[in-house]
Amino acid sequence: MPYYAGGEKQKYYYKPETESEHLVISYTGLNYWQVEEMDFDEYLFFVREAYIFNLNQTEDGRKYLENCWRMTQTKSDRNALRDKFGKGAKHGK
Repeated sequence: MPYYAGGEKQKYYYKPETESEHLVISYTGLNYWQVEEMDFDEYLFFVREAYIFNLNQTEDGRKYLENCWRMTQTKSDRNALRDKFGKGAKHGK
């Protein structure tokens, strides 16, 4: 599930126990019992897909996903760094 620390905006005092099932039902058109009969890995796949789909519907959601993606990158973007600091820039200058 895409996530990054600090990305939460609103606190909920009551959260439904079947929130993930509702996401999958809305996304797939299946009913509750069909979702309950899914293999667990298939269910988790659809939870993730529905979550990402819903986030992509709003500008704030897309920004959240962009931040999630950025936080998972492990390699530096050398071209962007060269554009910003110049080729062969010395540390501390």
